[in-house]
Amino acid sequence: MRRQRGVALVVAVLLVALATLIVASLIDTTDLAFARTRNLMREQQAYAYARGLETWALDGLRRDHNEEPGVDSNSDLWARPLPPFDVPGGKLTGRLRERNGCFNLNHLVANGVEDPIARRRFERLLRALKLAPDLADAVVDYADGDGEPAPRGAEDMAYLLANPPRRAANQAFAHVSELRLVRGVDDETYRVLEAQVCAHPAESPINLNTATPAVLMSLVEHLDEARARQLNDEGRARMTSIDAFVAKLQQLGLVLDGGPVQVAVGSDQFQAEALVVLDGIPFRYYSRIAREPQGHRVRYRSRGID
Repeated sequence: MRRQRGVALVVAVLLVALATLIVASLIDTTDLAFARTRNLMREQQAYAYARGLETWALDGLRRDHNEEPGVDSNSDLWARPLPPFDVPGGKLTGRLRERNGCFNLNHLVANGVEDPIARRRFERLLRALKLAPDLADAVVDYADGDGEPAPRGAEDMAYLLANPPRRAANQAFAHVSELRLVRGVDDETYRVLEAQVCAHPAESPINLNTATPAVLMSLVEHLDEARARQLNDEGRARMTSIDAFVAKLQQLGLVLDGGPVQVAVGSDQFQAEALVVLDGIPFRYYSRIAREPQGHRVRYRSRGID
């Protein structure tokens, strides 16, 4: 009799434990489904806010272009960040960044052939950044249309021996991150170059008003860092013509290498950035905007880190 009661007690305990596990599992499943639904709703909400900020950016660029076409600087109204403000469930912040104050990698190769002016400028940029100038061989080889490697360059045969094997692109850079695929560009080299270079269409010029001191040094032979910072005016430079920049160089006894080739005082590439925080969850959105003769258009959108 005692044995039967003991067995019944064990069975009862097991049933209670099983019931507890089932209830806990149901609660976990419900919580997970609730969290998933909440996150999906927040993501859609954040995307809607980001599209609203994109509209704000496009409107600002149109008004700026109408007021002073062909001139852009870091002191323009569009360059002022959008102050943080509350939205249902969280906060929204945003800003519009100009993207022409960098060395355009796609200037290096025109119609599959190396551009000698851009090549000289890129080598000077590498020197200004304390990088080996012969890295230019590998970067040009990666984008040019032939299969002949330069002395310090690399074409398909070198890349096919890599792990994993790959080929040279032999076309324009689609994104600056492609530099990671170029032989000789390690993590440290990429970290230094990333902030100074970009990958826009080949006809997109370098803006002299927003160019960094290192990029200005790439455009002018014998321009040192101190005088480059003077021309940059700590990011506040605002020249209304290329002639104004050339005149400043003449005062320093310097000359713009290649003349007004692939440079301008205005910009045609911008990036709208939105940070939306909802229920403590951050959502980052980027919209790349191109200023074209027929107007402004969004070239692409991305999330996360651009």
